[in-house]
Amino acid sequence: MRRILFVDDEPNILEGLRNLLRRHRRKWDMAFAVGGPAALELLKTEQFDVIISDMRMPEVDGAALLTRVQSQYPRTVRIVLSGHMELEAALQAIPVAHQFLSKPCDAVELENVIERACALQSLVEDPKIRQVLGSIQQLPALPQIYHRLMQALVEDRTQAKEVAALLQQDMTICAKLLQVANSAFFRLARRITNVEEAVRYLGFTMVRNLVLTIEVFHPGPQSAGFSFDSLQRHALRVASLAREIVADRLHADDAFMAGMLHDIGKLVLALRLPEQFRQTQERSRQHRLPSWQTERELLGISHAEIGAYLLGLWGLPYPIIEAAAYHHQPLSVPQHAFDVLAAVYVADGLAHETSPPADGVFVEPLDETYLATLGVLDKMADWRALAKAQVDALAESDRDD
Repeated sequence: MRRILFVDDEPNILEGLRNLLRRHRRKWDMAFAVGGPAALELLKTEQFDVIISDMRMPEVDGAALLTRVQSQYPRTVRIVLSGHMELEAALQAIPVAHQFLSKPCDAVELENVIERACALQSLVEDPKIRQVLGSIQQLPALPQIYHRLMQALVEDRTQAKEVAALLQQDMTICAKLLQVANSAFFRLARRITNVEEAVRYLGFTMVRNLVLTIEVFHPGPQSAGFSFDSLQRHALRVASLAREIVADRLHADDAFMAGMLHDIGKLVLALRLPEQFRQTQERSRQHRLPSWQTERELLGISHAEIGAYLLGLWGLPYPIIEAAAYHHQPLSVPQHAFDVLAAVYVADGLAHETSPPADGVFVEPLDETYLATLGVLDKMADWRALAKAQVDALAESDRDD
């Protein structure tokens, strides 16, 4: 049975939540704490899978509470449930909150968020790995991107399109931007996956505040043989290709973001488990096995599941999470069309095929049987030409720089 802790400084609100969720008492063990100090005392003696906290509370506010939870109980999923007009206060919680919900929140929405958070926990069975993921506050962004972005934001004539062009060069900033844009505070009728649209909706001030939460200059120790620049470049290539080849143009933005974020689990492994990451890469080279397989052999989990788990906690749209989870094994998901997952799978394969990894890690060839099932084998020649043209354009750009 999942254990859920609700925290608010108003007893009437907690009583309302208790009544709202009464029908779930057989599947959830729910506790209710009046204020931050009471929650911290409860956490000393009891373990919880999820904590849902208000933001504005005396003594210990929501941001301070979730910061303590992140530090001391990193496996607990952290969710903000607060008033719609408290967005500025909620910004303080961006580094430590996994998801955001706004009051009033109906039972169905709250149930869906809690169930989804709990389901995502099952992606990672190893408690040690879950603890590593839970302790993540920010992932590093490229310093040069940060500097260029901050320069652009102080210019009076800067347009959203120009800001979006910079943001799209960094997977971490894109993920955090979409996390906020898609939070319940904005009450959007649909998910936003287009970065320029998110910039326009959030505004430059919000974007600047978001970027400032990322520890640009403190990425942590890097694993031997790991290149952040190479990972970023590969992500951009996959994103661009996936956007071009996805069957339904309505899904082009999803395909781009899924491509941008599909390997974010590698970043987690390289920065948080550098020695284990080095071992998996070495084993991949020696035995000519895909890195995701050697990761599962040595860690019990691959970068694909780790990335999906993290993106899910951030509240990103399901097609992006699915692409991260299954971009090496698309047959794990029933498919009847060339969707976002399929586009990322092909784009990832073509990007590696036309520009093999410099570290010598083994990369699987594309599964032609799978492609035939989706009816796209006849398009592969054109897509390979597109990928090759992309490599040539990048090489020309590097010479110009």
